[in-house]
Amino acid sequence: MCGIAGLARTGGLAPDDANSVTRMLNAEIRRGPDGEGLWCGPDVALGHRRLSIIDLSAAGTQPMANEDGSVRVTFNGEIYNYRELHADLAGAGHIFRSQTDTEVIVHGYEQWGIEGLLGRLRGMFAFGLYDMRRGLILARDRLGIKPLYYAEKSGLVVFASEVRALLQSGQIPADRDRKAMTGFLMLGAVPQPRTIIKGVRCLPPGSWVECSSDSVVERRYWDLRETVSTQTTESDDQLGLILNDVVKRHLISDVPLGVFLSGGVDSAALVALTSRVREQHGTTLSTLTVVFDEHQYSEASPAAAIARRFNTDHREIRVTSADFHNELPKFLAAMDQPTNDGVNSWFVSKAAREAGLTVVLSGLGGDEVFWGYKHYRRLANGFWIGRCPGAIRDLLAGGACAWGRLRGRENWMRAGWLRDGFTSDRMYLMMRGFFAPEQIERLMDATPAELKEAVEETFGLLAADKQPSPGSVNYLEMKRYLHDQLLRDTDVFSMAHSIEARVPFLDHVLVERLWNTSPEKKLDGRVNKPLLVRAVADRAVAEAGARPKRGFTFPMARWLNASAGEMLEIAESGSLARGAVRECWKEFAAGRMHWSRAWALTVVGAGA
Repeated sequence: MCGIAGLARTGGLAPDDANSVTRMLNAEIRRGPDGEGLWCGPDVALGHRRLSIIDLSAAGTQPMANEDGSVRVTFNGEIYNYRELHADLAGAGHIFRSQTDTEVIVHGYEQWGIEGLLGRLRGMFAFGLYDMRRGLILARDRLGIKPLYYAEKSGLVVFASEVRALLQSGQIPADRDRKAMTGFLMLGAVPQPRTIIKGVRCLPPGSWVECSSDSVVERRYWDLRETVSTQTTESDDQLGLILNDVVKRHLISDVPLGVFLSGGVDSAALVALTSRVREQHGTTLSTLTVVFDEHQYSEASPAAAIARRFNTDHREIRVTSADFHNELPKFLAAMDQPTNDGVNSWFVSKAAREAGLTVVLSGLGGDEVFWGYKHYRRLANGFWIGRCPGAIRDLLAGGACAWGRLRGRENWMRAGWLRDGFTSDRMYLMMRGFFAPEQIERLMDATPAELKEAVEETFGLLAADKQPSPGSVNYLEMKRYLHDQLLRDTDVFSMAHSIEARVPFLDHVLVERLWNTSPEKKLDGRVNKPLLVRAVADRAVAEAGARPKRGFTFPMARWLNASAGEMLEIAESGSLARGAVRECWKEFAAGRMHWSRAWALTVVGAGA
């Protein structure tokens, strides 16, 4: 896992361009503390920060070139089928100088072209590739596990792994994007392709961009709705074989590796699958669990039981209120864009680094891929409000908003999204949205028309099905909550501790297979994620699937209240309407608003 940066300028590099790339690399030092590389051509500069995972020798140094130097790449990620691709390319006559997965990208591009290469890669990746005959190409993996941001102006294209690194280039003005902030309040994370900085674009998942002398053109090479499978998951054994293969590939590493373990079914399944592979090699698996003094939040007991079941080298990391407040300045400094979450990723990654690990597997994505959220069941049974006539639905939505306003139940206030119709995006906002419409209008001092425009842009780009269903909402969840928040937080805060976080449940082969599996097989009123439970076929995993689902949540409400005055002062110093911010914090202090809303306002006030 690494940090990448670079720029291309039509007509040739300017005198300070190489320094611009160096400044970006310096901003990404935690992404790659093991080495730095910079290469400059006539009209391009490519930079790289290295976190050594595979082939720790100097042969893995980047930017990396082909045999004649006509193609070079700076790469961030892991290619899990690189050994097969290496064999194919070597058989075609390509000469390899290393055992890295990076070199497969260089020679694969030579052999198959960019679209042929992207169609063959299996893994998480973001890279900048320079072809002296064609120019700069930027590309990103199918699910958007690894980040890539870029900006263009007047013949210049600048790219990096983080938004704040782009700002350090000196080429991009630090102007805040008002529409991005509206999107953050709407969803709890800035919706791609916007970023919090005006003019900086997030390259969408499953996309690549070609930067030529006269244009910068994005192209999509993969999307869930366009995946066509000739067969679905017909048996538990077949899915079990796929899961075993996926996990085995994700264990490729030349450095210490472990698993984040909670008491949930995702991490239990991951530990079970990983332990089976490790047993074949006679090695012990390391597992990590975060625990709290507030026992109602702690998953110490079920996690310890799973660790005993699989005989792992298990470590519990206790996080206290004092730890949270001591780490807060460093956490905020590491934040690349505003998020309502991420504290959990910060602390588990910090613990992994202190335990001597470099690579950690996470069960992230399991809820989206295996349909672990309760609202999938509700949608599958037919949401009753959708059967109401429009006038009655509007009346009910208005009543829910009024009741929520009166009783301080902001989740009821989100019913206001249904006033514009019963569609997938409005349904998603009611179930998965962040602030309610009227709250956003007050915080942003925005009109209803401005907010409606933001909603249409945010969801119109995805062109999702209009009719609410488990599948349509799942698609939005994969594109918004999973990509814009969970994956972004995991990347930023794991990399802040120089930890590579891998997410086996988001292997695209597994994702495609399950996407084409009927909803009936994914849902069971008695067991959470029945497909996963049956495929792993282990008692401890079955027990985890039978327990009530609980999220990986910190005691944030208690911790925030412990220093409410300081937190409110930070929140009020931001760009949002001070009166509205103060009112939200008042509601939180009275127990009438979820802690994540107050926390989000503090994050914005801190300048994240």
